[in-house]
Amino acid sequence: MFVKERKSPLKLLQTEALLNRLKPIDHPKRSLIEQDLKKRKAGYQGEKTVDFHLSFLSDKQYLIFNDLRLPIAPTSFQMDSVLVTPYYILPIEIKNISGTLTIDPEFNQLTKEFNGAETGYPDPIAQATRQKLFLQKWFHNNKLLCPPVEFLVVFSNPSTILRMSPGQKRISPYDRMIHAQNIVREISKFNTLYTREVVNLKKIKRLFLNQHRVNYSSILPTYQLTESDLIKGVLCEICREIMVRKTRIWFCPHCLHLSKTAHLQAIEDYFLLIKPTITNGELRKFLQLFSTRTATLILQSLNLQKTGNTKGTLYMKNRKNRN
Repeated sequence: MFVKERKSPLKLLQTEALLNRLKPIDHPKRSLIEQDLKKRKAGYQGEKTVDFHLSFLSDKQYLIFNDLRLPIAPTSFQMDSVLVTPYYILPIEIKNISGTLTIDPEFNQLTKEFNGAETGYPDPIAQATRQKLFLQKWFHNNKLLCPPVEFLVVFSNPSTILRMSPGQKRISPYDRMIHAQNIVREISKFNTLYTREVVNLKKIKRLFLNQHRVNYSSILPTYQLTESDLIKGVLCEICREIMVRKTRIWFCPHCLHLSKTAHLQAIEDYFLLIKPTITNGELRKFLQLFSTRTATLILQSLNLQKTGNTKGTLYMKNRKNRN
């Protein structure tokens, strides 16, 4: 069963918000951002493909956590998916790469051949091995007995061709690289290998969910952009022009659309593009509001955490509402 469902990745949401807010319409970075959005959407769809195959593991002995990030001081580590059973734990690294992939264990490299061009990638086995080591360290840091930890590298695109470099055989650990449609079969092999109950499912579920953290970072520096490159204001839900605030309602002078909630997406854009906290003054600046009282009423109407009681009061999303 899925304990932590997969949501749209933060970076994908940030990229969509950036394209909606980027000015001017012919900004020189727009084409690159559009290409990155396409890749991030494809990656997300690939992860959902793996989720589909994992959904056949309906037994309650399987706990599946998607996009889980756990702390190991002084940093943290992220797993695309992790399967927890009473007998072992299985981190799953998901790859959405099309074309013909050649694995070279000698150079720890993956080479992609597609449309006559070659592209090199880091060895995904090395990456998955690091995730395994991080997870083992997490158990140690939490003073827990570490159960057997396996791993799989799963390729979500069924048309991807996997092959070893000349002279190399598909032996351990490279036999852990599989297509998504084979994941249930591989898990059944682990079920045969591990039969002793060593995992407290309730405890691990509680710790994983309580310790999960969102890794927020602004997307603007990725493209050498600043806040000045963004359109400010509340965008019309119909025509995408800037709306103005009337008495308790937003009005679009361009298409005459009226809305009571158009500011919600603008505030979400702020959290995605600027930072995960906001003050009354910052809200007024971003929404192009003049009234401090209106900004206060808007902030108080939202399910936000608040720190402070002065004009510098910070508002932020509740942790349970984050990815």
